[in-house]
Amino acid sequence: MGWAKANTGENVVGLESQTWNIADGYTKIKILRLIIQLDLDEEIAKFGKKDDLDVVADAEIPYKRTEAFDKMLFHLNQLIGNCKFAVEKGVDEMILLQLIDRINEVEKVDDGIASTVINAVTNEEQLTINEKHFKVCFDTLTEIKTELMFVLNRAGLIFRQGDELDLDAVMRSIEEGS
Repeated sequence: MGWAKANTGENVVGLESQTWNIADGYTKIKILRLIIQLDLDEEIAKFGKKDDLDVVADAEIPYKRTEAFDKMLFHLNQLIGNCKFAVEKGVDEMILLQLIDRINEVEKVDDGIASTVINAVTNEEQLTINEKHFKVCFDTLTEIKTELMFVLNRAGLIFRQGDELDLDAVMRSIEEGS
């Protein structure tokens, strides 16, 4: 819907409205941010810290790992929720439903990934990771994340679909700094 230009004497004020297109912002905030966060969650859940420069006390690592694991669950659900509308009905929609079911299955047993024990000497609580169970649950989440990326890509939410990628043009734009 366009607005007419209003003439206010000396100044002409343009009141033309444009159709909003927030797709770029939406994909960056609601999709890309979560994909990046999932990679960070995955690394912390695996190692207890975000990179080799991150200094984390040994006693804190199990807490960091379980917290990141919980965040992975949350962020996977959030990402799927943010992308459902863009996924075509049919096969990819069914894949999303299967991924949600698998996330729910992990959530049902995730209380077994760690347990709190009391140190008899210091009388302090310590969180201990059940590595075998943690690995099964963690591996399932990483597989879900990987499969989800294929669905998001086919929906055009990662790479543009249909256009041929001109690598020479991409390299020229990088070299030119644009």
